[in-house]
Amino acid sequence: MKRTKYLLLALVLAFVGMAQAQETFVLLSEDFEGLPLGPNVDEGVAGDAVWTDIPPAGWINDASEVPGIEDPANDGVTEWAGWGFANKDWWIETAGDQRRVEFTLAQGTVAIADCDEWDDAGHPAVPATGTYNVWLSTAPIDLSSARPGTVKLQFDSSWRPEYDDNYRQTGTIRVSFDGAEPITVLLWESDSSSPNFKDDNSTNETIVVDIPNPAGATSMVITFGMYDAGNDWWWAIDNILVTGGWSGVRASNPDPDNGEVEVAVKTALSWTPGNYVGAASPKHRVLLSDDVAAVDSGAAVVATLDPNSFDATGHLDFSTTYYWRVDEANGVGWDVGSVWRFTTESFVYTVENVVATSNGASEATAGPENTVNGSGLDADDQHSTRTTDMWLATAPADEDLYIQYEFDGVYKLHEMLVWNYNAEFELILGFGLKDVAVAYSQNGTDWTALGDVEFAKPTAKATYTANTTVSFGGVAAKYVRLTVNSGWGVMGQYGLSEVRFMFIPAQARQPQPADGAADVAIDTALSWRAGREAVSHKVYLGTAADAATLAGTVSAAAFVPSDLEFGTTYYWMVEEVNEADDVPVWASVLWSFTTAEFAVVDDFESYNDDVDAKTTIFDTWLDGWVNNTGSTVGYLNAPFAERTIVHGGRQSMPLQYDNSASPFYSEAERIFDSAQDWTVGGGDSLRLYFRGDATNSAQTLYITLEDRAGHTATVSNANPDAVVAAEWQPWQIALSEFGGVDPASVEKMTIGVGNRTSPVAGGTGTVYIDDIGFGRPVAAQ
Repeated sequence: MKRTKYLLLALVLAFVGMAQAQETFVLLSEDFEGLPLGPNVDEGVAGDAVWTDIPPAGWINDASEVPGIEDPANDGVTEWAGWGFANKDWWIETAGDQRRVEFTLAQGTVAIADCDEWDDAGHPAVPATGTYNVWLSTAPIDLSSARPGTVKLQFDSSWRPEYDDNYRQTGTIRVSFDGAEPITVLLWESDSSSPNFKDDNSTNETIVVDIPNPAGATSMVITFGMYDAGNDWWWAIDNILVTGGWSGVRASNPDPDNGEVEVAVKTALSWTPGNYVGAASPKHRVLLSDDVAAVDSGAAVVATLDPNSFDATGHLDFSTTYYWRVDEANGVGWDVGSVWRFTTESFVYTVENVVATSNGASEATAGPENTVNGSGLDADDQHSTRTTDMWLATAPADEDLYIQYEFDGVYKLHEMLVWNYNAEFELILGFGLKDVAVAYSQNGTDWTALGDVEFAKPTAKATYTANTTVSFGGVAAKYVRLTVNSGWGVMGQYGLSEVRFMFIPAQARQPQPADGAADVAIDTALSWRAGREAVSHKVYLGTAADAATLAGTVSAAAFVPSDLEFGTTYYWMVEEVNEADDVPVWASVLWSFTTAEFAVVDDFESYNDDVDAKTTIFDTWLDGWVNNTGSTVGYLNAPFAERTIVHGGRQSMPLQYDNSASPFYSEAERIFDSAQDWTVGGGDSLRLYFRGDATNSAQTLYITLEDRAGHTATVSNANPDAVVAAEWQPWQIALSEFGGVDPASVEKMTIGVGNRTSPVAGGTGTVYIDDIGFGRPVAAQ
């Protein structure tokens, strides 16, 4: 039957291939698994990492139309006051299921609009004060290389609606091209009389929507909305995939990404060339400017070159949005590229988490912390005239009054902005500081005088902005002390409204892996955002927080360790070095990450249903049609991999066995393209997960390995009824059990049901395989 399936599908795809000359490529893939989850807020089921309302970077989670929003006493259950991103199992438990468990296509973190759960806490009356309307928009999606009319949106969906006189739960997907008015590409209504009615038997579906991207469109935003709802049910989505037909004409895949922010001023622009770049030189024409019109008109050419990259260092300034495009020579003329944009990094940044102390006496509501906590500042940095938003103190006897600031580390200070004391009658009373001695220190003991500074008077109005700037000139400091020499009045009390310290980023920052990351691959590359003037980078690495040693010195902000081991916590830091700087070495804080216990051999996520491209699961895992055993890998109809019964991710391998006829055993085998070394990183074990079914015929599950020299060994599962278990089971095998096989040179892996060496007639069934890996488990404590 599968051979028939191969032939039919190959014929179908051949005709499709003639009509669709260009390949399909991924524009967006989002499963929400990268979102950091926090603890529960209002929901009664406790959890430390179960929920967040912060969407992926660049996305917009708009809950402004939720009744009572931003009023904690009146916005319903906080987790569902808008789209929430939650662990699916936790969501099901908090809601008491109510058919949410039917959403088996989803795994891990899911995007959820659940007005039923939201309604379980107080909020303004619905619909009298408005209905529950929530919107989730993607970041702009680059369409520059998608052929018109070829974009498709696919996602897994769980939709359970309700309709009555008050609530009319409606779901929609809208698309905006290049900022234009959105169009509706999907509309689900809960009214059974509507032509757009979507019933409640829709709790576990994969939805595919055609998106009519017009010619010339360079980007789009997709918005998922649920509105006109009240105490209804839910809409949950996961595994979003947006694809398009490859145009092949223009340059694509810009780096930096289109719309990226905080791009280093020392950076190289790169891209994927179009399909029609000719052999003539130069091949690429790069246009770059902060004036979009100059790029659009073709006036901003900065380079013509053959490589598909351009070093923009020297062309970029801080805190500036740049527009760029790449035109490609096609042998006849130029294929004009799409216009992309990015915004460069700031020159300086605000020091956060500053601790303020003073030796003066203050009222409880006027302590020194008011000068660094943002109290009294609005969105335009205008300070109020409320005295409870400021610091006011009396000097101690026989000692000069000071206020001192401590940072969480040593910073290269650029300047300090000062908002002086700004009470309503300040111009008469004069509590504000006038003559101030400024000093700084790295350790809080040894101080260096910066100098005496006069702080300007405030305006005593609620529109007051900082009007004194103190330059630090890039000194290294962890502490700053302001000692009061005099004030603008004679009242004997002195005060400030706010100070802000700005620093030049000299230390390495933004580590990858992120600080505290877990399950890090042992072949990962360490990277970071380099200090501003660093010439070289010293990387320190170790397995103890106090014993990181120099692992290497590199010229770029990346380092690949050569000897990471499985299941180990590592500590690392970077020293940024520039011998010409007043401070030649800037050390980062100490970061950590923990490596995964196992590396992936096969998690079955890479397979699709493209028979013509030979990327299906049965093109890699060969079954009875090839090895003449009683096995069948995958299903006869797409999707060929299992999408519901999975251990991790979205897919597992279904292995159907029939041992009722010769040879009385069933095997699926994978031959690796190159020999596998399963001993790297201290690897000593093989692990996979399997699940059977209670209706299966009880047979022995086994694994056979073969090395490059042709040596083979088989290990059988100790449980003779293993394939009958209807729950996922881990199977961990020491590599030493495969006696005679070199685990550093594995060429073939076979998963079998039955007994290859002593076969006897048996029955039939299906076993599911997922998450095969090698590594070293952490020893139980």
